[in-house]
Amino acid sequence: MAPRFSKKEEREAGQARYQTELIGTRIKELRLKRKLTISRLAEMSGVPGSTISKIENGQLRPSLVHAINLASSLQENLGFLVEAFRGPPHSLCVVRANERNTIHYSDMGLTLQDLSGNFYSGVLEARLGILTSGAHSGLGFMRHPSEECCYVISGAMRYQVGDSGYDLSAGDLINIKSMIEHSWENAHAGETRVLWVFSDNLDF
Repeated sequence: MAPRFSKKEEREAGQARYQTELIGTRIKELRLKRKLTISRLAEMSGVPGSTISKIENGQLRPSLVHAINLASSLQENLGFLVEAFRGPPHSLCVVRANERNTIHYSDMGLTLQDLSGNFYSGVLEARLGILTSGAHSGLGFMRHPSEECCYVISGAMRYQVGDSGYDLSAGDLINIKSMIEHSWENAHAGETRVLWVFSDNLDF
Protein backbone atom coordinates (compact mmCIF):
# COMPACT_ATOMS: atom_id res chain seq x y z
CA MET A 1 0.00 0.00 0.00
CA ALA A 2 1.33 3.43 -0.94
CA PRO A 3 2.12 5.69 2.05
CA ARG A 4 -0.55 8.25 2.91
CA PHE A 5 0.46 11.86 3.30
CA SER A 6 -1.38 14.66 5.05
CA LYS A 7 -2.63 17.62 3.05
CA LYS A 8 0.06 19.73 4.71
CA GLU A 9 2.81 17.30 3.65
CA GLU A 10 1.47 17.16 0.10
CA ARG A 11 1.28 20.95 -0.04
CA GLU A 12 4.86 21.34 1.26
CA ALA A 13 6.13 18.72 -1.21
CA GLY A 14 4.40 20.53 -4.06
CA GLN A 15 5.83 23.85 -2.93
CA ALA A 16 9.36 22.36 -2.78
CA ARG A 17 9.03 21.03 -6.35
CA TYR A 18 7.72 24.41 -7.52
CA GLN A 19 10.58 26.27 -5.84
CA THR A 20 13.16 23.90 -7.33
CA GLU A 21 11.74 24.45 -10.82
CA LEU A 22 11.72 28.24 -10.42
CA ILE A 23 15.31 28.31 -9.15
CA GLY A 24 16.45 26.17 -12.11
CA THR A 25 14.60 28.38 -14.57
CA ARG A 26 16.20 31.49 -13.07
CA ILE A 27 19.72 30.03 -13.25
CA LYS A 28 19.17 29.09 -16.90
CA GLU A 29 17.89 32.60 -17.69
CA LEU A 30 20.97 34.16 -16.08
CA ARG A 31 23.31 31.78 -17.90
CA LEU A 32 21.75 32.46 -21.32
CA LYS A 33 21.68 36.19 -20.61
CA ARG A 34 25.46 36.07 -20.21
CA LYS A 35 25.82 33.81 -23.27
CA LEU A 36 27.44 31.00 -21.29
CA THR A 37 27.27 27.33 -22.15
CA ILE A 38 26.70 24.82 -19.36
CA SER A 39 30.29 23.63 -19.87
CA ARG A 40 31.64 27.15 -19.48
CA LEU A 41 29.55 27.82 -16.37
CA ALA A 42 30.73 24.51 -14.93
CA GLU A 43 34.34 25.54 -15.55
CA MET A 44 33.80 28.95 -13.93
CA SER A 45 31.85 27.74 -10.91
CA GLY A 46 33.37 24.35 -10.19
CA VAL A 47 29.86 22.84 -10.28
CA PRO A 48 29.69 19.74 -12.55
CA GLY A 49 27.90 20.31 -15.84
CA SER A 50 25.60 17.33 -15.20
CA THR A 51 24.55 18.94 -11.90
CA ILE A 52 23.87 22.29 -13.58
CA SER A 53 21.75 20.55 -16.21
CA LYS A 54 19.66 18.81 -13.54
CA ILE A 55 19.23 22.08 -11.64
CA GLU A 56 18.13 23.96 -14.76
CA ASN A 57 15.62 21.22 -15.62
CA GLY A 58 14.08 21.34 -12.15
CA GLN A 59 15.32 17.86 -11.25
CA LEU A 60 17.65 18.98 -8.47
CA ARG A 61 17.77 21.86 -6.04
CA PRO A 62 21.30 23.29 -5.72
CA SER A 63 23.12 22.81 -2.45
CA LEU A 64 24.02 26.03 -0.67
CA VAL A 65 27.67 25.84 -1.73
CA HIS A 66 26.73 25.13 -5.37
CA ALA A 67 24.17 27.95 -5.34
CA ILE A 68 26.74 30.42 -4.00
CA ASN A 69 29.34 29.37 -6.58
CA LEU A 70 26.82 29.58 -9.45
CA ALA A 71 25.56 32.98 -8.34
CA SER A 72 29.11 34.31 -8.04
CA SER A 73 30.02 33.02 -11.52
CA LEU A 74 26.82 34.57 -12.95
CA GLN A 75 27.66 37.88 -11.23
CA GLU A 76 24.40 37.79 -9.32
CA ASN A 77 23.58 37.72 -5.64
CA LEU A 78 21.54 34.85 -4.30
CA GLY A 79 18.43 36.97 -4.01
CA PHE A 80 17.10 35.00 -6.99
CA LEU A 81 16.37 32.20 -4.53
CA VAL A 82 13.62 34.32 -3.00
CA GLU A 83 12.98 37.00 -5.61
CA ALA A 84 11.17 34.38 -7.69
CA PHE A 85 8.48 34.39 -5.00
CA ARG A 86 8.32 38.14 -4.46
CA GLY A 87 5.89 40.54 -6.01
CA PRO A 88 6.76 43.95 -7.52
CA PRO A 89 9.21 45.91 -5.31
CA HIS A 90 7.94 48.52 -2.84
CA SER A 91 9.69 51.32 -0.95
CA LEU A 92 7.86 50.31 2.25
CA CYS A 93 7.05 46.74 3.20
CA VAL A 94 5.49 45.09 6.25
CA VAL A 95 6.22 41.35 6.45
CA ARG A 96 3.65 39.49 8.55
CA ALA A 97 4.83 36.46 10.52
CA ASN A 98 2.46 34.12 8.69
CA GLU A 99 3.23 35.51 5.22
CA ARG A 100 6.99 34.96 4.93
CA ASN A 101 8.27 33.23 1.81
CA THR A 102 9.98 30.06 2.96
CA ILE A 103 12.59 27.78 1.41
CA HIS A 104 13.45 24.36 2.88
CA TYR A 105 16.91 22.79 2.48
CA SER A 106 16.14 19.31 3.82
CA ASP A 107 19.65 18.03 3.01
CA MET A 108 21.13 20.75 5.23
CA GLY A 109 18.47 20.67 7.95
CA LEU A 110 17.82 24.35 7.24
CA THR A 111 14.66 26.38 6.70
CA LEU A 112 14.98 29.99 5.57
CA GLN A 113 12.25 32.60 5.88
CA ASP A 114 12.54 35.79 3.83
CA LEU A 115 12.22 38.84 6.10
CA SER A 116 12.64 41.41 3.32
CA GLY A 117 9.31 40.71 1.61
CA ASN A 118 8.63 42.87 -1.43
CA PHE A 119 11.04 45.57 -0.33
CA TYR A 120 13.50 46.76 -3.00
CA SER A 121 16.59 44.55 -3.20
CA GLY A 122 19.48 46.70 -2.16
CA VAL A 123 21.92 47.24 0.67
CA LEU A 124 20.48 44.80 3.20
CA GLU A 125 18.76 41.42 3.02
CA ALA A 126 17.46 39.61 6.12
CA ARG A 127 16.62 35.95 6.72
CA LEU A 128 15.32 33.96 9.67
CA GLY A 129 17.17 30.66 9.81
CA ILE A 130 15.60 27.64 11.52
CA LEU A 131 18.22 24.91 11.97
CA THR A 132 17.40 21.36 13.00
CA SER A 133 19.82 19.21 15.00
CA GLY A 134 22.93 18.57 12.91
CA ALA A 135 22.23 21.37 10.42
CA HIS A 136 25.30 22.77 8.65
CA SER A 137 26.29 24.97 5.72
CA GLY A 138 27.57 22.06 3.63
CA LEU A 139 30.92 20.54 2.74
CA GLY A 140 33.76 22.99 2.44
CA PHE A 141 33.93 26.71 3.04
CA MET A 142 31.88 29.54 1.52
CA ARG A 143 33.11 32.88 0.22
CA HIS A 144 30.99 35.73 -1.14
CA PRO A 145 31.52 39.50 -1.63
CA SER A 146 29.50 40.99 1.21
CA GLU A 147 29.28 41.43 4.96
CA GLU A 148 27.43 38.89 7.08
CA CYS A 149 25.84 39.31 10.50
CA CYS A 150 24.43 36.35 12.43
CA TYR A 151 22.48 36.87 15.66
CA VAL A 152 21.55 33.76 17.64
CA ILE A 153 17.95 33.99 18.82
CA SER A 154 17.85 30.59 20.51
CA GLY A 155 20.04 27.49 20.61
CA ALA A 156 23.72 27.67 19.67
CA MET A 157 25.88 28.07 16.55
CA ARG A 158 29.49 27.37 15.69
CA TYR A 159 31.15 29.43 12.99
CA GLN A 160 34.45 28.47 11.42
CA VAL A 161 36.11 31.57 9.96
CA GLY A 162 39.44 30.85 8.35
CA ASP A 163 41.48 28.91 10.90
CA SER A 164 39.45 30.07 13.90
CA GLY A 165 36.27 28.64 15.45
CA TYR A 166 33.66 30.69 17.30
CA ASP A 167 30.95 29.26 19.56
CA LEU A 168 27.82 31.40 19.81
CA SER A 169 25.02 31.08 22.36
CA ALA A 170 21.60 32.73 22.43
CA GLY A 171 22.08 36.51 22.41
CA ASP A 172 25.54 36.34 20.79
CA LEU A 173 26.31 37.88 17.40
CA ILE A 174 29.08 37.56 14.84
CA ASN A 175 29.98 40.02 12.05
CA ILE A 176 32.32 38.93 9.28
CA LYS A 177 33.65 40.07 5.94
CA SER A 178 32.30 37.23 3.87
CA MET A 179 35.20 37.05 1.43
CA ILE A 180 36.96 35.22 4.27
CA GLU A 181 36.35 31.49 3.97
CA HIS A 182 33.72 30.44 6.50
CA SER A 183 31.18 27.79 7.43
CA TRP A 184 28.62 27.25 10.17
CA GLU A 185 26.78 24.48 11.98
CA ASN A 186 24.09 24.06 14.61
CA ALA A 187 25.95 23.46 17.87
CA HIS A 188 22.75 22.78 19.83
CA ALA A 189 21.23 19.34 20.43
CA GLY A 190 17.84 20.69 19.35
CA GLU A 191 16.59 23.47 17.09
CA THR A 192 18.51 26.72 16.70
CA ARG A 193 17.04 29.96 15.36
CA VAL A 194 19.18 32.78 13.98
CA LEU A 195 18.72 36.12 12.29
CA TRP A 196 21.01 36.58 9.30
CA VAL A 197 21.55 40.01 7.72
CA PHE A 198 23.64 40.35 4.56
CA SER A 199 24.92 43.41 2.74
CA ASP A 200 25.46 43.93 -0.99
CA ASN A 201 25.55 40.38 -2.36
CA LEU A 202 23.24 37.99 -0.58
CA ASP A 203 24.67 34.73 0.72
CA PHE A 204 21.36 32.87 0.74
